[in-house]
Amino acid sequence: MRALLVLLPFLLAACSTPTPTTPEKVVLLAPDGERPLREIAARAPLTVLVFLAADCPCLHAHLARLRDLSAIYAPKGVQFLAVDSEVGATPARAAAAKSELELPFPVVVDARARLANALGAEYATFTVVLDREARVRYRGGIDSDKRKLHDGATPYVKDALDDLLAGKAPRRPEGKALGCVLRKW
Repeated sequence: MRALLVLLPFLLAACSTPTPTTPEKVVLLAPDGERPLREIAARAPLTVLVFLAADCPCLHAHLARLRDLSAIYAPKGVQFLAVDSEVGATPARAAAAKSELELPFPVVVDARARLANALGAEYATFTVVLDREARVRYRGGIDSDKRKLHDGATPYVKDALDDLLAGKAPRRPEGKALGCVLRKW
């Protein structure tokens, strides 16, 4: 028993993989293979990451807004990615979520929720806007709505994208994230 107690810290350390301290070091499983976030972000002036839980009603309520944002900003060079950080995330499940949710952008797998943890993503719909160097420029909710959408909602991500594309700092670098708790590793 004593030997087990002495070995326990070493066994726990061997079984756990440390989370990178910076998000740009995280490797995601994209449809075109494993890619570091830094490489993914370098592909566009801005990258929007939306954390998802495919069964979350808050996410489902925002799908039309996400599709609209993608339709408006993708032609301006902004890339969008959904991120599956939940337990059991696989490329097959990511492809199924993309199809089921009718997302016009890829779903990537965040193995062991490394990116979610590095960015502090706790909820589905948590959204992060990165610049080309993978620096966080905005983090939080898509807008101020939760499950029932209102015309008067504050459009956090839209405002951040407009400001950043105009060469300005986001008027609101953080917004409240409202959604289902991510079931992370």
